[in-house]
Amino acid sequence: MFGTTQAVDFGQGSKTLVKINQDGYTSEYYLRDSLSEHRMKIRHSTVLRDGVDYARHNVEITRTIFAVGAVAEYVQKAYFVFEHLPGDADAIKPMDGLADWAIASTDAALTSLVGWES
Repeated sequence: MFGTTQAVDFGQGSKTLVKINQDGYTSEYYLRDSLSEHRMKIRHSTVLRDGVDYARHNVEITRTIFAVGAVAEYVQKAYFVFEHLPGDADAIKPMDGLADWAIASTDAALTSLVGWES
């Protein structure tokens, strides 16, 4: 089980989000400061595909930047989902590889994605 706090770096240094909800297979973490609001949601479920139940895990983070002067409020969001057969000893390897690729070379792949490269 995850703890009552999660540290997430939203680009301005690490933010410590506090668990505000847990019900069944879902948790939500939250932090609000004077300029922004941060949320992290963790969800677990199963999905039936070709007669087989797969475990499904989803993590989503959002940052809402509050309006300042003429600049309107806006939201930034990132999430990932991975699915696997229950009991699969190698289940995390594709997700680990994707996360490593995304942050390698000082976030070069993410920067390319934001620039519409594929």
